[in-house]
Amino acid sequence: MSLIPYYGGVVTQSDLDASAFWCWHEGCPDYGKKREGNIILKERYGKHNTALLRCKTCGHCFSESRGTPFFNLNTSMDEVLRTLALLPEKGSIRGVARSTGHDKNAICRWVDLAGSHCSEVTDYYLTELHLDRVQVDEIWSYIKKRKERHR
Repeated sequence: MSLIPYYGGVVTQSDLDASAFWCWHEGCPDYGKKREGNIILKERYGKHNTALLRCKTCGHCFSESRGTPFFNLNTSMDEVLRTLALLPEKGSIRGVARSTGHDKNAICRWVDLAGSHCSEVTDYYLTELHLDRVQVDEIWSYIKKRKERHR
């Protein structure tokens, strides 16, 4: 655990690495910059003890789950991940709903959130690469071989 300054000058213990976050306020001079020392833990809130972070530069506050598929969900991140991991095994959303006790509409919403987030991440990292089909296939072959070696 590291010591992180708490809003108002009080120091608290936390396992959250505030340097991994950046300010989400587009008008802030530190917008999108990590490890600037401007993000501090303001407080924790909710039943999942979510961190509310504050930018010291502009004063803007945001949740630690901002920009993730888990933002504004009432279910814990672990439970959502566990449920989504069951989809390939069970083969159907209804089967996962029966085995986990979650509503099928909630699971569909989680799948949609995860899928749109994956699409955004893919679009961000794979822009202007100008690859043809053979080159993409070679990249995936390399990734699969690395996974097999690291097992």
